[in-house]
Amino acid sequence: MTVLIKNVSLFDGINDTLRTDCCIQIDNGLITAISAQPDPDCRYGQVIDAAGFTVIPGLIDAHTHIAFSDTFQALDRMTAEEVAVRSTVIAREMIERGFTTVRDVGSNCYGLKQSIDAGFVPGPRIYPSYGALSQTCGHADYRQNRAQRSDFNRGLEDSSMMRQGHLILADGVPQCLKRTRDQVFMGASQIKIFGGGGASSLFDPLDTIQYTREELRAIVETVSNYGSYVCSHIHAGPAMKIAIEEGVKSLEHATFMDDEIARQCLDREVWVVPQYATAEKIAQRQIPLDSEILYQKTERVGKGLLRQAELVEKYGLKCAFGTDLIGTPEVHARQNDEFSARKRFFGSFRGLKQATSEAGQLLKLSGLLDPYAEGALGVLCDGAYADLLLVAGNPVADLNILANADNIKMVIKGGNVIKDIRPTQF
Repeated sequence: MTVLIKNVSLFDGINDTLRTDCCIQIDNGLITAISAQPDPDCRYGQVIDAAGFTVIPGLIDAHTHIAFSDTFQALDRMTAEEVAVRSTVIAREMIERGFTTVRDVGSNCYGLKQSIDAGFVPGPRIYPSYGALSQTCGHADYRQNRAQRSDFNRGLEDSSMMRQGHLILADGVPQCLKRTRDQVFMGASQIKIFGGGGASSLFDPLDTIQYTREELRAIVETVSNYGSYVCSHIHAGPAMKIAIEEGVKSLEHATFMDDEIARQCLDREVWVVPQYATAEKIAQRQIPLDSEILYQKTERVGKGLLRQAELVEKYGLKCAFGTDLIGTPEVHARQNDEFSARKRFFGSFRGLKQATSEAGQLLKLSGLLDPYAEGALGVLCDGAYADLLLVAGNPVADLNILANADNIKMVIKGGNVIKDIRPTQF
């Protein structure tokens, strides 16, 4: 079916000037024409009138954990079936908030992605890392107490999350190679590792360097051989330097950045994916964590990201929109709060690009492992996926408009209407 969207005021994901009074034609899930007038010879199966709204690309969240629907302690008491069913709620609400594509950087969302792509449940396109890789006693070692000691004869059966493949331990070059290839076999579009300590794990200090250069090099080389890239959870400056030098292309958080690291990122075209609103909310204790230790670590992260944002702006670093929300649907519902933080640090136009065309560029680094190679993402142009939103107001001028998901009146993914809450007069 050919779809026509008429009376369009268009933000294409790239330019700060809206294109007005144009039409978008959609065929087989892709944009096939953006023109001043509809094709007089075409018989349209559906016509959507966008008068009074701004049309923008579908939003991209480049740092999600879509299968994580509660705290880690709660998740560790759930079966795989519980986690999978709950993830469908997270996915549906995520796309209704305007996020038509996400990069999942650590969770076993295989069944969810397959079900979304097959049309069984609504949700965004998912660029999955599947199981995120960590050294023992690293950030993905989510055993909740030291009684859950490792038994190499039977694995880590005391941890349900690890048993389900959300988080994977790999020590030494042979294991790193094996576990990396396992995730590629499952369909990972990029590989996520934990290259340093974390704020939400109990037994690894925030400033630790995790993975040796040899282990990291083996992972990066393996993924590069498949045409894709490695992204790394990382906070500490020394760990970031090692990751950049060994070929990691996306630094998740990148909290304690300094000028030297910023210049390295600029020279080597390394992306940074921070999460300002989430870090602030956790530091202010607005998002539940499992212990006082975790709150103390996250307070440092929240403060560190303020300085990091200045460096991202100063050096014009490649920066994608991400939220990193983990928790109940009520926690995930705060996803759009990140737009207010991005406006504060980068202004409306650049903040919006980070969630559209710039995030789309990052996802396309997946190369040969790209699960959605047929079209462009984060932009509205000929040949792009027909993922777009009708928004009340102009978020190019005021990004705070997107902080309220009620301002997103229509969500279209692949040419199909997912959400439509336009007033009846439209």
